[in-house]
Amino acid sequence: MKAIVVLSSIGLAAWIGWAQGWQLAALFAAGAFAGIGFLYASFGFTTTWRELISGGDTRGFRAQLTMIALASLVMIPIIYSDSQFNGFVRPVGASLLVGAFMFGIGAQIANGCSSGSLFHLGQGRWQSIATLSSFVLGCMLAVRDYDDWLDAPIFFAGSLGQTHGPWIAMTVTLAALGALIWALRGRSTPLFSQWQPLLIAALMIAGANLAILLISGRPWSVVQGFALIGTQLDLAYALEWDLDFSSFWSSDLMASRLEASVWADPFLMPNLGLVAGAISCGVVLGKFKPAAFKILPLAGGLLGGLLMGYGATIAFGCNIGALFSGIASASYHGWVWLLPALAGTWVGIRLRPAFGHSK
Repeated sequence: MKAIVVLSSIGLAAWIGWAQGWQLAALFAAGAFAGIGFLYASFGFTTTWRELISGGDTRGFRAQLTMIALASLVMIPIIYSDSQFNGFVRPVGASLLVGAFMFGIGAQIANGCSSGSLFHLGQGRWQSIATLSSFVLGCMLAVRDYDDWLDAPIFFAGSLGQTHGPWIAMTVTLAALGALIWALRGRSTPLFSQWQPLLIAALMIAGANLAILLISGRPWSVVQGFALIGTQLDLAYALEWDLDFSSFWSSDLMASRLEASVWADPFLMPNLGLVAGAISCGVVLGKFKPAAFKILPLAGGLLGGLLMGYGATIAFGCNIGALFSGIASASYHGWVWLLPALAGTWVGIRLRPAFGHSK
C-alpha cells in the first residue's frame, strides 16, 4: 500500500512533466515537499491561531513566524533585485479587511484553513473534500462580485521593497518578525532548543515557497488555483455566471490561464502537489486514518469553506498567499491581513461548539 501510494505520486509528477513540461512538474514537486512538511509536523494555522487567541502555547505561531522569516531572508532580495521575479504587493482596503475577517471565521468553523484542508486529506479527513468544494463555490461568488469590491475604499498600498530597496526591506521585515517571536516566548514551550518537527516543517515550507518563486517568477498562492477551477466549471457547464468577464481575470497573465488546461496552471500545481505529498507522507507514517463523516462538522466545513473561499478571493489571498507570501514580498498588506484574520478567529472560536468542535 505504501509503495503504491508513493509511486503513484511520483508517477503523477512524471506525467505532468511529460505532458506539460518540467516547470509544472517542478511546481508540483515543490507543493509535495510542502505537503510532507505540513503533514509531518501537523503544521496547521487554524489550531495555532486558536491557541494564540485563547492564551495557550504560542510555539506553533512562533514556528510560523520563523517560516516567514526564513523565506523573507531570501525572497525579498530576489524579488527586488531581479525584474523577472514579482512579489505579491496588494492594496490595503475594505475588501482586504472584510475578506480576511471572513477567512478567520471560516477557518475555525471548518476546523482547517485552505492549506490545512489540503494536507488534512493526508490524514484521511474526507470532510476536507466538502470544505474544499465549498471553498471553490466561495471563490466563484467572489469572482462574480469582484468588480464591486474593486470600487470599495482603498486606504494605502505599497511595500518596503518599493520605497526602501531590498536590503532595508529585508532587515526591517526580519527585525519585526524577530521581535514578535521574542515577545511571545513567555507563552511558548521551547522552540529553538533543538531541531524538532515544527522547525523542520517551517524550513521545508519556506523552501517550497522559495522554489515556487524561482520556478514560476511569483510566490505561492493557494486561492488562485481554486478560483481557476470555479471559473472553468462556470464555462464548462454553462452556468452563465460570466465569471470569465470579471476583472479578476483582466490581466494578460490571468486571461492566459483561462485559455489553458487546468493541468497547465502554475498556481494550481503546488496545491495538487501538496495533496499528493501529504497523502504519501500520511500513508508512510501511519497517519492516514480515514474517519466517518459527522453532520455538524460537515456543516461547519461547508459553511467555513464558503466563507474562506469568498474571503480569500477579495482579500488577495489566504494565510499562504496574503500572509506568508505577502510578508515575504515585503508588502504592507501581508502584515495588515493578519489583524482582521485574528479578529475573525476570535469570532470563529466562539462558533465552533455549534459545529461539533471544541473551543
